[in-house]
Amino acid sequence: MAIPLQHPGNYLYTMSRPLLLKIVLFVLLLDIQNAAEAQNYIFAQLTGSPVNTSGWNLQGAATVKNIINTNNSEILLCDRTNNKSGAIFFNQPINLSICSKWKAEFDFRMFDGTGADGIAFCFLDVPPVGFVTGSGLGIPAAANGLKVCFDTWNNCDPNNYHKDMPKVELRWGAGYNECNTGMPELFNTNGGLDSIRSYNYNHAKIEYDKGTITVSVNGKILLTGNQQFTFSGYLGFTASTGGFNDNHSIKNVVIYTEMPPSVANSSGVAPAFCPNTATQLGATANTGYTYTWSPTEGLNNATIADPVLQADNITDSIRTLKYYVQTAFTSNPGCYSKDSVTVTVYPHPKIAFGTPAICLSDATAQFTDSTSSKDAGSYPFQYVWTFDDAANATTVNPNTSVLQHPSHKYSRAANYKVQLVATSAHGCSDSLTKIFTVNGSVPKAQFVMPAATVLCSNDSVTIIDNSSVDFGLVTKIEIYWDLVNAPAAKFTDDKPYGGKKYTNLYNRFSQPGSKQFQVRYIAYSGITCLQSFDTTATLLASPEILFDTIPGVCNNTVPFQITQASLVQNMSGAFSYSGTGVTPSGIFYPAIIGAGTFVVRATFNAGNGCKDSASRTITVWPAPLVDAGPNIFILDGSSTQIQATVIGNPSTYLWSPAIYIDSVTSLSPKLTPHADTMYYLTATDIHTCSNTDSVFVKVLFAPQVPNAFTPNGDNINDTWIIKYLGDYPDCVVQVFNRSGQKVYQSQGYNKPWDGTLNGSPLPVATYYYLIQFKTGRSVVSGSVTILK
Repeated sequence: MAIPLQHPGNYLYTMSRPLLLKIVLFVLLLDIQNAAEAQNYIFAQLTGSPVNTSGWNLQGAATVKNIINTNNSEILLCDRTNNKSGAIFFNQPINLSICSKWKAEFDFRMFDGTGADGIAFCFLDVPPVGFVTGSGLGIPAAANGLKVCFDTWNNCDPNNYHKDMPKVELRWGAGYNECNTGMPELFNTNGGLDSIRSYNYNHAKIEYDKGTITVSVNGKILLTGNQQFTFSGYLGFTASTGGFNDNHSIKNVVIYTEMPPSVANSSGVAPAFCPNTATQLGATANTGYTYTWSPTEGLNNATIADPVLQADNITDSIRTLKYYVQTAFTSNPGCYSKDSVTVTVYPHPKIAFGTPAICLSDATAQFTDSTSSKDAGSYPFQYVWTFDDAANATTVNPNTSVLQHPSHKYSRAANYKVQLVATSAHGCSDSLTKIFTVNGSVPKAQFVMPAATVLCSNDSVTIIDNSSVDFGLVTKIEIYWDLVNAPAAKFTDDKPYGGKKYTNLYNRFSQPGSKQFQVRYIAYSGITCLQSFDTTATLLASPEILFDTIPGVCNNTVPFQITQASLVQNMSGAFSYSGTGVTPSGIFYPAIIGAGTFVVRATFNAGNGCKDSASRTITVWPAPLVDAGPNIFILDGSSTQIQATVIGNPSTYLWSPAIYIDSVTSLSPKLTPHADTMYYLTATDIHTCSNTDSVFVKVLFAPQVPNAFTPNGDNINDTWIIKYLGDYPDCVVQVFNRSGQKVYQSQGYNKPWDGTLNGSPLPVATYYYLIQFKTGRSVVSGSVTILK
């Protein structure tokens, strides 16, 4: 019977039922195959002898150890010691919101002790820390996710810790609550779970499929549950002991996911190659997958399964590069796996060689190889030299060589391109070409000396190369600066060029007036091709200055002559000076430049045109700045304190004269003067720099007021002279008659009263005065009589 099928293009087709069934069956088988491939991708594993823990983090008591097997193929999570915990988690997360299927298979064992507490296989949202002991099975209290627990101790029945134990539990959420009866669990009520805690290992399989959880032990489904997780988390194991214990161990752990497999290197051999050699990475492509490689350096395509890599290495060491491939389902790009491959890029040989400096007359050109590599595996090298002399090549003198340090005889002076190709033990090659010159055989040694009026023994003698050769270059210069007295002393320059300067400093002398030195100059164009040139240099005696230390001075020191410079041996000539604060004749002015350290340079200009110079420093110290304070006016019999100030770092104070003063060494001494006195304060610092200032102390005595005077023109007592009143410039003097009329007033008393009022003599009578002061003295009053 044919079954009609509607084509998207609206054409009607017919198909036989057997053919349709075959197609449907083929599609179903294909889906099953794809699903099987997805579930069989190994996401993580703990296998091997010894067990390979790469990518896993061991914490607490967890360690690789033999329990009942050999060759360290087991992971002991915690041993049969009370109050222990241990864990091991894979360091790559899996996102169950995208990759919603996984399967874990492993062997576990709990035995050898008193039966506590158990093992848990976990999926936790963050890398776990804070593992607990005892009833928590090692699960951190804040850990969120799925816990599949194999528990051997009943903490929910304090009267019977082994009742219905061991048991299998499913727990989710934060931490671990053994007694949460709202989640799936299976007790050992009929003894069917006795083997879970036994000497032999049990095989567990835990499957997660979009929230459906299935737990099987030894091929039998024991427990199922349903709880969907939509976050990224980490897979691993925890275990613990408490007041009782067991050895808790696992082995043969394999975790499968639905991720598509990533293959970064299908050859099974770690790629290693020379720079820029095409190398295949990856594996055969699957049309249902997408691929992303990183980094992209050197890849011809970073989005295919099997890119070609051409990586460079510009160093002289091995270079390693790690490439990652991320493989995802095209239909579900968020679900992907990663794999990596490390490639080794060998270095090229670092080629270097030396060319000889030869002329045409030399026997052969000897070339010296210095090719190197920091990679020990690159040795030994193989060499191929080409001398660029094919026209002159013979069987005895070939144009090429495979020796490390070959030689070749050239027949004409010319420039040649010499090439060396070196190949490492890895097969990596590189080349270097140098221009090599066979120089002519007729060099000409010559130099010039810069024009100068004198050559002094304390100055360098300079000569300038002017040598030449009939072809090529001058290859070496030798100079004997004092051929007669030092024939073995030779200067050699292997890299000369025209115009290059050479200098020599002879031993200075002050006597005799001059000396002569024979100079020999030799120019080479090869090993045996050379020419020499001799000349005589005449040097004049040079002065030599001895410049002693200049003592430090104070900035208020008077100008003085610098006298510390002298000659080791007397010569005709004169000294001159330069520097801050010093005149050409050597007078130093400390007050002008102020405090600081200054350089004084002394130069002696000899009569023969030679000179010598030397420098010394001189320190100028700041003298203290002294202010003895304002002048003082004080009433007779009173005391006061001088308010002096000093800026600087004085070490001593001294007042003079030492009268009416309580301390001559105090900055602010107390005074009780009985006479007018000028006091001087001198402050001195540690460098003996000093300064002085003065203050005048005026003693104000009580005025002596006479009670009468005779203004009769006889020049005797014609005025009212009041002793000491002139020392009170701000006083106010008032005189009244008996009627209270003011007959006299003055501000100050510089001119004594003559007994008149408005220029007219006052009659003989008694008058009354009032004297007021602004210095603290009380008002003085009394009577004064004018007599005739």
